[in-house]
Amino acid sequence: MTRVANPELPIRILEEAERIVIASGHPALNMRELARKAGVTATAIYHYFASKEELVLQLKLRAARKLNERIRRIEAELPAHERIHRLGQEYIGFAEEHPNLYRLLFETPIGSTSLHEAEQSLLYFTYHVAREALEQLAAAGKYPVDPRYGAMMGWTMLHGFSSLLLSGSLQLAEGMKKEELTELFLGFYSGEGMGKLE
Repeated sequence: MTRVANPELPIRILEEAERIVIASGHPALNMRELARKAGVTATAIYHYFASKEELVLQLKLRAARKLNERIRRIEAELPAHERIHRLGQEYIGFAEEHPNLYRLLFETPIGSTSLHEAEQSLLYFTYHVAREALEQLAAAGKYPVDPRYGAMMGWTMLHGFSSLLLSGSLQLAEGMKKEELTELFLGFYSGEGMGKLE
């Protein structure tokens, strides 16, 4: 008799893997330990996930959905430069509230697994939201830089700031509180540093 796959099991495995990452960071993710905590065999995990790389990709997609939910709550009717400012706030807020999921999402390699279009859209949603806002500003003559480059450089700045903030390096560099640094950065990110927006 053919064994029927349990549709709830891959979700349970991912939830347990996510708990491990949240508690101890993605380097702590061990397939044997994950199997023990999920109450399955390692073989059962590989029945649903071809490799650890694929499992990590699915975890990255789960983390991306959590970040994207925050970005989607930004009011679409706000002026484009204000949406960029809010995007920065939500991105940094996600990093501070879920540091290990943030590191999993942006600091682990995607690997050799080819991404489907829907997966790519999930992982790069934040980037595309910023790019669309910059395209609106460019069309109105308020943004002098190619929006593709502006979005990429803005995302690079945003990630760098968030990572340094999490490490405590920025606070030590200037002896400033996180709140002060974040306010300064967001002014730069959504204004002069991204090009003159208004």
